[in-house]
Amino acid sequence: MKKISLLVALLFVGASLFAQKINVTNAHNAFKNYVPIVGDLETNKKALKEAKEAIDLAAVNSETDSALDMHRYRGMIYYSLIETATIEAGISGSQPNENSINEFESKMKLSFDFILNAPNNIKKAKSEKEEVLNFINAKSKFVFDNGLAMYNAKNYEQATQMFIGAYEISKYINVENVDAKGNAILCFRKSADTLMSQKKYDEANKLGEIVMAFTPNNIEVIISLINVNLQKNDLVATEKYLNIATTIDSTNKQLFLVLGTSLMDMKQQERAAAAFLKALSIDPLYPDAIYQYCSLLFNWSIELRGNASDLKINDPKAKAMEEQALNNLNTSIKYLEPFLIANPMDKTALEIGWRTYSYLDQTEKSAELKKRWEAIK
Repeated sequence: MKKISLLVALLFVGASLFAQKINVTNAHNAFKNYVPIVGDLETNKKALKEAKEAIDLAAVNSETDSALDMHRYRGMIYYSLIETATIEAGISGSQPNENSINEFESKMKLSFDFILNAPNNIKKAKSEKEEVLNFINAKSKFVFDNGLAMYNAKNYEQATQMFIGAYEISKYINVENVDAKGNAILCFRKSADTLMSQKKYDEANKLGEIVMAFTPNNIEVIISLINVNLQKNDLVATEKYLNIATTIDSTNKQLFLVLGTSLMDMKQQERAAAAFLKALSIDPLYPDAIYQYCSLLFNWSIELRGNASDLKINDPKAKAMEEQALNNLNTSIKYLEPFLIANPMDKTALEIGWRTYSYLDQTEKSAELKKRWEAIK
């Protein structure tokens, strides 16, 4: 009698274990009906619903909650739930439910990490790890390749988002996808330039915010956002991004050069001059800042003298304009001379120099610099 009872008990245990393992099998079988991207959306959603129901049962049972194959299927199913939710939102022109996506990501990452952190001496650990890595790498590559296609089609906005997506997917297996990150930043800069040329400043700023959240300390991205908001004439936002940038790197001379150049293009001479001076305070021999600052002062002086000549001779404003024009020219020489001493063969600086001295009526000095300028081929 005892032997019969023991046999019955063992049969029940075996049946229970089989019942739980069948959930993993059912999840796998349902998941096989999921055809990403090209499959029918409703069919895919139905397949994933069935797969999720089965794998969720397996995940909470002590007989299968530590099984590597269960975790692999769970990770793949929950990744596919994210994939489908994103596709569905894209079709409807909305955003996927953030709470659902966070839940899917959490469970997917938990299962993939479980496999990736499993000791190699556990049965099938190595092969399960390879399955996970191959799955995510294929997904990341697919999105990356679509980013390249968008880039080649000059759709830089979509390319930016594709490369960000490829980077984020690689993070699921703790991989830093450097190429995807670099491409995302490059595409954003091109996209920002394109959108600014089309005067789509709000779109450029919105994309910039996405990229900035993706890579918060990237000066190149923040410089583009500064440019966008300068073109938009939103000085409050410009100041915000400038403060962020200078907090990250207060010695970035390029930052102040870009700011000064944009302000100069907007005819905000005083603000532009102040930005160039900040760049030169960091590096007094910074060529681009010298060119831009001294050109700004020269052109500003011509404009001031032209405006002064339009006024009556005794108008006090005319005298003030003449004085400011002269001061601008002398200030330009103050910065230009040390640069020419350090860079005597710099053709751009020589041209700015001889034209400035000519406007100051210092013909001898102007002729000397012009001769040196003309001698450079």
